[in-house]
Amino acid sequence: MTDIRFHPNTDILACYANGTLDPAASILINAHLELCPHCRQHVAQLEDHEAQSLARMPGEPMTDVLSAMMQHILTQTDRDTTPFAAHREPVSASNPTLTVNGKVFPLPRAFKAHADQIGPWTRLPGHLKRAHVATGGESQMNFIYMDCDSALPQHTHQGQEITLVLAGEFVDENNTYLPGDFIVRTPAHTHTPKTRPGMDCLCLTLLDAPLHFTSGLATLLNPFSQLFFR
Repeated sequence: MTDIRFHPNTDILACYANGTLDPAASILINAHLELCPHCRQHVAQLEDHEAQSLARMPGEPMTDVLSAMMQHILTQTDRDTTPFAAHREPVSASNPTLTVNGKVFPLPRAFKAHADQIGPWTRLPGHLKRAHVATGGESQMNFIYMDCDSALPQHTHQGQEITLVLAGEFVDENNTYLPGDFIVRTPAHTHTPKTRPGMDCLCLTLLDAPLHFTSGLATLLNPFSQLFFR
């Protein structure tokens, strides 16, 4: 795995650790954790802190069972015994896959229980393809496949866009993004994601509002962006 340079911030990871993220965001974070040992360690520390805070809370005494569970959490020293250890295992044949353009991509284990919620591929502007993931909630999750030497028209965001690179790479005006990178874009950002010749890219994205195209003929698509990216 290449070095991952872009990560969820502590606020997002804390919400994941205490179980307050919506289902779609939790799947996205879980997929990133599978690829990122740095964030796995960070989440483990946040969970330990949360457990210690609960143990110090005043109120009725905990039951013997709950006390034993808390003691087990607080005294763990071998993180390989935690649920996150599964994320370090190699991908096996039983894990879900996604096929596009004749290529088969292994998916994060987070999709083992959601493979039947992945819709068919549809075409998008810029030689891209999208497969919607029905996760419920207000945010919209999609797999986005960018073929070699393709580009999404320049755009900004009406809300928040989160992108997790799963395979290949893409670039924009600011950086090159590789597998495991977790990129957050807001209305303050304008960019043109694209791939280089000979390099395609598979991403998982989460949108809470449609994109807004800002350049050329693509601006004519703005009235229909809700149809393309919902």
